[in-house]
Amino acid sequence: MANITQSIPNFLGGVSTRPDDLKDINQVRDIVNGFLDPTFGLIKRNGFAFVKELGTATDYTGGYWFFYRFSSTEAYIGVIRSQKIDLWNVADGTVAGTFTSQSYLTVPGGSTARDNFHTVSRKSKIVIANKNTTTAMQASATADPDGEVASIADLPTAASSNVNEVYKVSNTSRKADDFYVKSTQQAIAGGGSVYNWKETVAPDVSVGFDNATLPHVLQRTALNTFTFGPETYVNRKAGDQFSNPDPSFIGQKISHMFYASNRLGFLSEDSVSLSVTNDFFNFFATSAQIQIETDPVDLKAGDLQPVTLTSAVPVNQGVLLFGENQQFMLFSDTGVISPSTSVIKNLSNYEVTDTVVPVSTGTNVTFVNKTAGYMRVVQMYTQGSGDNPQFIDIGKEATQYIPDTVERIVSNAQNFFIALYGQSSPSLYFNKNYIEGNQSLIRGWYSWKLPGNIQFVTTNNDKMYAVVATTGGSKIALLSLNLNTLPTEAQVESGSIANSNPSFDFISTPKPVTGVSSGVRFISDQTRIYTQFELTSGLNPICVQDVSSSSSTFSGLYKADSAVTTGTDSLGSYIAIPGEDLSSLTWLVGYKLEMSVKFPRLYYRSGEFVDNSSYTNIHRVKFSMGLSGQCSFDVTVFGSTSNYEIPTARSDNYLYDNLPVDDRNIFTIPIMQRNTNVDLTLKSDNPYIVSLNSLQWEGNYSPRFYRRG
Repeated sequence: MANITQSIPNFLGGVSTRPDDLKDINQVRDIVNGFLDPTFGLIKRNGFAFVKELGTATDYTGGYWFFYRFSSTEAYIGVIRSQKIDLWNVADGTVAGTFTSQSYLTVPGGSTARDNFHTVSRKSKIVIANKNTTTAMQASATADPDGEVASIADLPTAASSNVNEVYKVSNTSRKADDFYVKSTQQAIAGGGSVYNWKETVAPDVSVGFDNATLPHVLQRTALNTFTFGPETYVNRKAGDQFSNPDPSFIGQKISHMFYASNRLGFLSEDSVSLSVTNDFFNFFATSAQIQIETDPVDLKAGDLQPVTLTSAVPVNQGVLLFGENQQFMLFSDTGVISPSTSVIKNLSNYEVTDTVVPVSTGTNVTFVNKTAGYMRVVQMYTQGSGDNPQFIDIGKEATQYIPDTVERIVSNAQNFFIALYGQSSPSLYFNKNYIEGNQSLIRGWYSWKLPGNIQFVTTNNDKMYAVVATTGGSKIALLSLNLNTLPTEAQVESGSIANSNPSFDFISTPKPVTGVSSGVRFISDQTRIYTQFELTSGLNPICVQDVSSSSSTFSGLYKADSAVTTGTDSLGSYIAIPGEDLSSLTWLVGYKLEMSVKFPRLYYRSGEFVDNSSYTNIHRVKFSMGLSGQCSFDVTVFGSTSNYEIPTARSDNYLYDNLPVDDRNIFTIPIMQRNTNVDLTLKSDNPYIVSLNSLQWEGNYSPRFYRRG
């Protein structure tokens, strides 16, 4: 048997559910609470910082959550429930608005708010549509014109005797070319008046919408200040039902809204209605006599099968329109959407889950299709206006990895990922696709487990915000996390846990209580650290010492598991460290998070060839680690597990005022087993970073005297 050494250069292939011998060399079975980074490798995620408890979880069950970014320094999250809206500033959880008894926001019995609303925002306005409200016009007038003429030349002279009279100009026998004019009076400087005929609306049609039935507006008026109510939509100013008809969404329910080409768009049944350019609440033509390029656009998506449009995504080529079984493109050959040049083209016939809105990642659009027990995830790459798009089933690599409970997709273009989640689970599933030039450096799946069922997740630049219903608790909390931020050398040397993006959740300082401004006191032979958040039995509390000028410099000391207890006294809820007076130290508190990576079986590889029938004996595995704190490896052989703790702070060889993390380590794990007998798992539940770069294994290999072809 030959002694051999083989390497796995990185683990940036993410999770694959294919058999181990069919996986790519850099893929694994599972990743929980890790993420893929092209520079630093497979890394333990940062912890979520606690921002604020928003209320009782049961009050928000099934709510429709949304995010609103007013500026680079001001953003909000909100939730819509039946007849209610609540809004908070994401920076500190300040309540920015509470609106109750709003009849437009009524949710039908037997359904949830989550599936009944849609929002879009621009500048200071958030437009909110109730998908169950049927739109309507104001009541039509019953008056007749004061006269009718065949052409403009036949009109009487406008004068004081006929001010406000309305005449119909019929032109030909075709109704479509009829229009109406009104005699008007205008005062002039120096006295007197001038009289003119101006185009107007027919006296026997509705002049405008019933605004109470159309999407309403939540408007920011100042920092943390909003108003809510019906928007004032622009009335019809010319024509009648033939020359300037009602938009197609009238009498229908609006299923989706979007902004594109400086227009506001509504979807209803098989129709797309876009507003006047830069006049977002105007859906009527300016004139019944002539069509101009800025007039509204109103089109229908046609197919051999009935079409119901459910969502839209603006792209460079136009607007992608999604139905349950069809996809269309609204576009113009000129590149500018206008009533005279815009058309809708059938693109494809993929099945799309209508309750999960597709998202754009900048270069493609991601949508999902629920199948038996799992979710199919597809990315569409649009081509030129006359070319068919390309589709990639990115979930194929990890079939059955994404459960069918997913209800929402989030994208972050600058960090090259999409994330999927459902409100009944704490799991957040990521797909990262990082490309440089024509080379894909990362394309893989991984997951995070948050400290509660995820109600909402969004990103804003390099920050992620999450709303969770705390595991085992009764509260709902707003959390925030810095994306892709590793501790710098200066931060490690400073010893500051708070500034080095620690890896535990609900990160917060102690809560100041009556008589104890620090939030920490020694009483009844225990150090009590009071918490800003609800303590629950469903999560594992942790206390982490931070540095300060007045405290010990053993930064990174942490207490968890059996070393702490929890309780409540007259001052509030606390985490206690029994038997020690540590009240003079600076502490952070939160809940532990555990990273785990399940590795595939190791096979002898030669190029694309994987030898799954040879006799391969693994002697040892060497893991190359980047900046890392303590972690452990589970080695499971025939159901029996041995655990190997990997220290990074070595006795008599570390600085006690630095964080207990080290860079560029190689850890050797003894195996001495046949490759098919062994399962390897990396775990880390301490509050420090772990970064896994590569793996090298050593052992014996025998092809059993058969030559490999």
